[in-house]
Amino acid sequence: MWLCCAANHSSSRRIHVTNLLNSHYILNGHGLTNVMAKCIELILVLLSIISIPPCRGCQFYPLGEYLRFVRVPESLPVGGEVISIDVYPRKNLILQPVDKAEDIDFFKFRTVNRTTVSVRLAKSLEDLVDSPNPQNVLKFRLVCEYDDSGDTVSSYLSVTVYIEDVNDHSPVFIDAPYKVSVDELTPTGLTIFKNIQAVDRDKPNTPNSDVQYSIVGGNDKGKFTLENNNHKAALVLKKPLDYEAGDINFLLVLLATDRGNPPRNSTTAIKIHVNDNDDLNPKFSRDVYSSQIPEFYPISGHKIHYEIKFDPPILAEDQDKGINTTLRYDIASGNDKHLFYIDPKNGSLFLERELDLDVLSNNLFNLQIQASQLDNPLKVGMARVEIELLDINDNQPEFEVDIYNISIVENLPNGFSVLQVSATDLDQGANAEFVYHLVDPSQAFSIDGKTGWLTVRNQAKLDREVKSMLSMRVFAREKLPSVMKTTSDAQDSFVAVEVTLLDANDNNPVFFPNNIYEFTITADKPIGTIVGRVEARDPDLGRNGMVLYELQKNNRTRTSHFTVDPQLGQIMIATAPVPLGRHSLFIEASDQPVNPTERRFSLAVVTIECQTPAVQATKKMVVEAPIFIGAPYEFWVGNEVPVGTSVGQLKITEDAAIESILNYDLLHSYHEGVPFAVEERTGTITVIDTPTKYPRSLYEFEGVVTDGKNLNLLTNVTIHVVENDPTTVFRRRVYISFDLSIVFTNEPILLKFRVRENLSGAFVGQLFPKTANSTVDSSMSSKLRNYKFTIANPADVKDMFAISQDGTLYTHKGLDRETRDAYMLTIIAENTRTGARGGGLFQAMISVEDENDNAPQFEYTRYEGRVKEHAVAGTEVALDNHILAKDIDTGSNALFTVSLIGEGSQFFTVDQKTGRLYLSQHAVLDREKKDIYNMKLVARDKGNLSSEALLKIKIEDINDHRPKFIEAKVSSIDGVDMSRSEIEATSILVLLKNQSYPNTKKYSKTHSVLPTVFVPENIATGTIFLKVTASDEDIGENGKITYTIASETYIPHAGHPLMKPYLKNHFEIHPSTGEISVVTYLPAQTEFRLNITATDAGGLSTFIVAPIFVNDVNDNAPVFEKSSYEFRIPEGVYDDFVVGQVTATDADFGENGNISYSILQKREDFSQMPLSITKDGSILVQGELDRELKSVYSFRVLAQDNGPLNNRLRATVDVDIKVLDINDNTPTFYNYDLTLTMKKSELIDAQSNEPDESLTVPVYYTSVVENSNTGGPIGKVFANDSDLTTNGNGVFLFSIKKRKSQKDLFVIDSKEGIVTALGPLNYEDQPMHNITIVAYDLGGPSMSSTALMIVNVVDVPELTPEENPGPMFAHRYYELEVEENCAVPLELLALNVSDEHRDKLYNMKFSIAPNEHNEYFTVDPYNGSLYLVTSPDREQIEELTVTVRVDKITPNEVKIIVRVLDANDNGPRFIGNGRPIVAAIPSSATYGFPIAKLHAKDTDVGLNADIRYEIMSRDSDDTHKFTIDPVTGQVRAVVSFTREAGKVFGFDVKATDRRGAEDGRYSIANVFVFVLDEHKKLVMVIGAKPTQVEQNLANITNILSNITGFDVRIRKLEPHLDLENEDVYMTDLYLYAVDTFMNTVIDNDVLTQ
Repeated sequence: MWLCCAANHSSSRRIHVTNLLNSHYILNGHGLTNVMAKCIELILVLLSIISIPPCRGCQFYPLGEYLRFVRVPESLPVGGEVISIDVYPRKNLILQPVDKAEDIDFFKFRTVNRTTVSVRLAKSLEDLVDSPNPQNVLKFRLVCEYDDSGDTVSSYLSVTVYIEDVNDHSPVFIDAPYKVSVDELTPTGLTIFKNIQAVDRDKPNTPNSDVQYSIVGGNDKGKFTLENNNHKAALVLKKPLDYEAGDINFLLVLLATDRGNPPRNSTTAIKIHVNDNDDLNPKFSRDVYSSQIPEFYPISGHKIHYEIKFDPPILAEDQDKGINTTLRYDIASGNDKHLFYIDPKNGSLFLERELDLDVLSNNLFNLQIQASQLDNPLKVGMARVEIELLDINDNQPEFEVDIYNISIVENLPNGFSVLQVSATDLDQGANAEFVYHLVDPSQAFSIDGKTGWLTVRNQAKLDREVKSMLSMRVFAREKLPSVMKTTSDAQDSFVAVEVTLLDANDNNPVFFPNNIYEFTITADKPIGTIVGRVEARDPDLGRNGMVLYELQKNNRTRTSHFTVDPQLGQIMIATAPVPLGRHSLFIEASDQPVNPTERRFSLAVVTIECQTPAVQATKKMVVEAPIFIGAPYEFWVGNEVPVGTSVGQLKITEDAAIESILNYDLLHSYHEGVPFAVEERTGTITVIDTPTKYPRSLYEFEGVVTDGKNLNLLTNVTIHVVENDPTTVFRRRVYISFDLSIVFTNEPILLKFRVRENLSGAFVGQLFPKTANSTVDSSMSSKLRNYKFTIANPADVKDMFAISQDGTLYTHKGLDRETRDAYMLTIIAENTRTGARGGGLFQAMISVEDENDNAPQFEYTRYEGRVKEHAVAGTEVALDNHILAKDIDTGSNALFTVSLIGEGSQFFTVDQKTGRLYLSQHAVLDREKKDIYNMKLVARDKGNLSSEALLKIKIEDINDHRPKFIEAKVSSIDGVDMSRSEIEATSILVLLKNQSYPNTKKYSKTHSVLPTVFVPENIATGTIFLKVTASDEDIGENGKITYTIASETYIPHAGHPLMKPYLKNHFEIHPSTGEISVVTYLPAQTEFRLNITATDAGGLSTFIVAPIFVNDVNDNAPVFEKSSYEFRIPEGVYDDFVVGQVTATDADFGENGNISYSILQKREDFSQMPLSITKDGSILVQGELDRELKSVYSFRVLAQDNGPLNNRLRATVDVDIKVLDINDNTPTFYNYDLTLTMKKSELIDAQSNEPDESLTVPVYYTSVVENSNTGGPIGKVFANDSDLTTNGNGVFLFSIKKRKSQKDLFVIDSKEGIVTALGPLNYEDQPMHNITIVAYDLGGPSMSSTALMIVNVVDVPELTPEENPGPMFAHRYYELEVEENCAVPLELLALNVSDEHRDKLYNMKFSIAPNEHNEYFTVDPYNGSLYLVTSPDREQIEELTVTVRVDKITPNEVKIIVRVLDANDNGPRFIGNGRPIVAAIPSSATYGFPIAKLHAKDTDVGLNADIRYEIMSRDSDDTHKFTIDPVTGQVRAVVSFTREAGKVFGFDVKATDRRGAEDGRYSIANVFVFVLDEHKKLVMVIGAKPTQVEQNLANITNILSNITGFDVRIRKLEPHLDLENEDVYMTDLYLYAVDTFMNTVIDNDVLTQ
């Protein structure tokens, strides 16, 4: 390679670089392109380092180029390179404009190196192209100047810059966003908005600025479309608008897109408001409103105006919601009796009259209500109102009689039924339910609470001797409370039952007092002396209670000294004297029943001791007698005591007076009387007269007590009357004189003292207190020495005090003021000097002074109170008892205060006066924080003595908290689940599959939506699948939560038929437990949203939404569109030819509804069928079909869904592919003798132009005697054609191919192939004949075969006519027909003889040749008339044969065949010996499911046996569930039985012959169809193919039936799916069994066992 500096210069320096290039690049193996590129690069490097001699002038390179074109994008940044130019040597380089001066402003250049400059962009190109008048070309010129020896040499290079538009602008909408209003009745296709336009600032009229419009959002319903026109768009209504369907406002998102690459777009919105039009009638919120009201009690007869509540309320709305005109409500129908009234304004329904269900014929009222527009009454909406009148318990049960009086024999066994009481209640339902209750004081009977049967409970109580009549009451107690106002005694209805016990001999005579008697007699007693008497009693009646006495028989065997009176039981001396000693007797007492075998006995042992006369000592019974307490008695009383004063009391020990009424008395001998008396019942002695009236001071009495019977006690009673002698010292001192003398009075001496309690030995006081005068005191002391002081009070008082010799009183024990605060002591002073007289009586009143020795005591040890939470200060606490305390001390010692201690005591204060409890100013009570305050009450007196009581304050709840959902428990039932992903997002506790999912996240508020709950579609009605629990911090009624489903939203599946909304709720919730259950059928693949509300008793509520998704369950088997399929195809060879298609549908969804098809061979044919089936059920033929080999392909197509492997459902359908015949087979001869190969010309006359080919033909040989059998058969050929006869292809005829050289000597029956001679054959004329026979079918085109019959004529000697007169009969064979059951005798025919024998009849006799049917016939021996003498029964014999002959002539026989025609004398008979036909189907059975194939037989034939089946209609609706094929008798289902598991359906099937004609005979079969639970399947797996098993089903069921004893049947047969052993053929047999005696289906559990 050579490099030249400039091509137009004459000299240059050359550098040879070839070797360098070759050494580097060729060694590296690069191709030519790479070599050239690297070469150029290397040259440029070399040029930069090699000194190049200067060329002359500035040149642009490459040389000779004066114009350049370059393209730049408009987005080229300022400073970006436009073009790089090689120019050198240069001195001055400038830019010059070409067309426009301003073009040069867009460019500048920059030197890169000595040889290269770079032209750069100096100004943005954006505004040139993207303008209304775009400029996309700029031109400039580069001028290069160079000085050459003083001359300036210039070179030029013009550059044209083409500016390429870049899609750098998005379309911009003008005047956007848009708004438009449109009427809902606007017709489709109308433009509703035109001015939609967007502008793109890219180069006009280019794809970058060409704008297209489309709707990309808000048009989900496809209501609108855009029409593009001249860079604008118009909005066109595409589909009708319906304001009421939600077409109110639309916000469409419009997209404007240019066509640049990549395209740019922008969006805007157009708001469309649809104006409502009055085009719809009003509509109620529900089609049916239901409510329940109770009947009224009591019926007052007054007019009422009772509002009936509905949930939701009756409400109608104008469906034209944009207009929402005012509506008027009316009752359209159903209110004939004017029981109801509807408010025309708000639709409230009122009851105007009281209703009593007991007098009404129906408890359901149906009203038709309407809502009409006031502005247009013709626009009306209708709804139905159902009002159910609920029964209330306003009737008591009533017994059929007022009293039951029966008589029964005593001692009936336990459980014996004696009486059934009966009561009825006019109420309905649960209100009419009651139970019988027996009130039996004897407890002898019990009653069945339901049936009212009275039975013996305790037979021991049925003892007539104890009680002869039993009275009781039977109550009819209602289960529910009654609204009737009754007294407590009449609360329940009752009936009295009186049972009279009839006597039975059930008691033995019983000796009294026992059966051992002892008597004593003396030996001197005479005969007849009564020794004693035995007595036996029998409580039975009549003869059953009559007792007779007798000595036992063994006593009579010897002479007895005694006898017994049989009626009185007296034992008497029979012989005297009676020997001394002991004598034993056995006396038998027996009753005297009517039936002697029922006699009862008792035995007494009598011992008689015979003694000598003597005095017998008697024994005293020592009895411990009662005694007086404290006897003898001594009492003191003052002589001046008033009348009525108690002196003392007489008492005896208590035991003696337990059961006796005692009388006390005082006995004395004082004639003047006494001032005392004793109260006779109590023994209290009182003063009855002033003692001073009597002279005595000492009385002696005898106290007596007696009970009037055995008790009589005496004791001494002494009473001292003490007088105050005024002359003695015992005078009351009133005062002491100043001279210290004592002034006395004659008044009684009454002293008063005070003493402090609790002091033992304390000084009480002195009877004679000390004075200031010692002389007086000393004198008094000396006087008192002669006196004795005695406290005459009872012992309980005397023990408390003591008195000294000087009359000083002391306390003997400490006194308790609280027990007794005062004592009145009687003190007696007696003069102890002998003979001295005088004394005194003192009354000392001693008051006990109080000490603070008792703490205050509360009335109760425990107090309880209640107050509502958040109550205000000053609220009184409701206490069970007021807080009251008492201090039994007195005065200031009894003053105390009550205070509170303990937690919360600051919240309460006690009113000290009333004992009431109030809330203090500091009370803050919140039950939810603290519900009980336990405190102590302290009562403390001034002495700091205190006591305590407990105070318990319960804070009562108020309704201040709403319920809160806290837990959702999902049932563990199979198929019920909850979305795990959503569980994490909820704030409540979820219990799922025995696991809890507590959410640890913290939420600021409770979520109102539960995770989605999945339930299977086949979940049973009533199944509880979810339980929601809400808690309320309140308690009691306030915390009692009621759950309701406020609303149920139904969201159907896209492919599911839309159900009518609000028709019926699918779920219900238990109001107390929150358990949600299914109440109706759930459509699969649908979603429900339940708005569950929890409301407390105060009306506070909260809600939660429970999404429920109904999963599809594979519970629908595929159902074929037809019960069977039949396809037809001509025989031939095919390559995947579609002969037909079977189609099945599955009501399930997804894979459960995705059906796969496969072929099951029906018969035992394991050859490869030329058939296959595609996914869509198309049946393909691949290969050859030959009808003659197989005319029908019968198989089953299995349609199986793709549900779970263990629950894939299947259906099968019978498919018959009939191969249509084509004429592809020639008739074929058979039964021939041999085959010969012959020329065609030897058989037939060949045409001149036909080749004389060799044929192999069958040959038949036959022989015939010459001149015989004219017209008779001489031979027969046989052929068949395997083609079908019905279309003519298999129908063939025989013909004789005649040749011109042959005579017409033979004919052939075209059908039978019988060859006969037209005339006699003469051996001498021709001994052998060749007959060419052709068999040709009637197909198109016809096909034929040829055979040869060779007839040999046998030579016989010639006979004269006389020697061969010919046959006897004109015809030697007859066929007749007669109808069965015909009347006999019946002439069948008269036999004709030939003419040549007619004249010989007089010498002939006709007779019947021996035959098995001879009994049916007789023949007239002279004229040959044949008679039928026995009427045939076609069902027994269908054809009769008889041969009639003539004697002495041959041939002399004729054969007659009599065919018996059928008469309709037999009706159809169902197979099964008249038993009902029992079948079973699974609950998955749907439309078209085969149930059973009924078969009736009719022994008749033809039309008389052509049976038609029909299901007879009944009043029940069972028959509409089934259909029957009238010809085949196949019963199929026409409805789904998904919800009918466990039910039995029955119907009758009628089979009628003569194709169901009215005059046909018929029979009827009962059919029972049991619906088996699909979940209780009994499957037997057999290790064989289904086709093999099918062939042996009869054997299998017979074996199983023999094993179980039941009629075992096969419900379904299908291939067994075993994923682990796919190569092993197994078959599932679904079994069930029928009890042939009970005509019921056996439960599978029983069958399994």
